[in-house]
Amino acid sequence: MEQITILLVSTEELDNIIQNAVKVALSNQVKSSHSQPHIKGTHQLAKFFGISVLKAQKLKNEGIVPFFQNERLVLFDPDKVREAMSNYNKSKGKK
Repeated sequence: MEQITILLVSTEELDNIIQNAVKVALSNQVKSSHSQPHIKGTHQLAKFFGISVLKAQKLKNEGIVPFFQNERLVLFDPDKVREAMSNYNKSKGKK
C-alpha cells in the first residue's frame, strides 16, 4: 500500500508554487516553438532563400553566411543565416 503525505502550505506559498510552475511550462513551450532544425547543405540553403545552388555556395564560401561543418556535413542555423543576410543586405544598401 502506498503512503500518502499531506503537506500544509499557506495560500501565498501555493500561489507561488503555481506561478513558478506556469512560468517554467510557458518558458519550455516558447523555447520548443522557436527552435528550428538546421539547414543541411547548400541545396537546402538555396531552397531556404529561393536562390540558385551556385549563389548559396558563393554565400557560404565567401563567409557571408555562418555555418559549421562535421566532415562532409555542412549545417546552417536558420536564425543566424537570416541575421547574417539582413546585415549583408544592409551593408549593400538593400532593404
